[in-house]
Amino acid sequence: MGAGLPPAPIFHFTTLLSDMTLHFEVISRFQAAANADALLYTPLNAGLTFRRSRVYTVEITGDEQKAREYLLSVLVDPISQECTEQNAPILEGALFTIDYGMKAGALDLEKEAILQNYRGRRNMGFTMDGLKITQRVYVFGQGDKETLAARFAKDVCNPAIHNWTIA
Repeated sequence: MGAGLPPAPIFHFTTLLSDMTLHFEVISRFQAAANADALLYTPLNAGLTFRRSRVYTVEITGDEQKAREYLLSVLVDPISQECTEQNAPILEGALFTIDYGMKAGALDLEKEAILQNYRGRRNMGFTMDGLKITQRVYVFGQGDKETLAARFAKDVCNPAIHNWTIA
């Protein structure tokens, strides 16, 4: 260093590490809307249709990009599925949606498989602090939203093992 010159700046390049929540909604590219009566114990014959998706809400600490890359590789088949990372429904125009998932303490085999895969890896650059998997059922058509949603929730969701919300 020359006399009278300030010391050279020291640069630290670090990966942004943070606590965050990632959202992924995954849906089949090839599944067309089907007759919603298939979801019910007794059909309504109301002309309603439905589609399903899965919503993954993941709490992570660490490198967001590494977490996203890993999760997309595990959760999505890029050929047969599409994914959005927004915390908003992937489909529009539904009469209502039912989001349901397993209650705490209920056996969720998909969640356990994902966590087992994660635990079997080293030096991921992030930690997975929480994982919530929700099934989302979109029901399309016309009718009394509240009455129909209550009927579908009653037949689709099991109160002994599921939590659910209707939107």
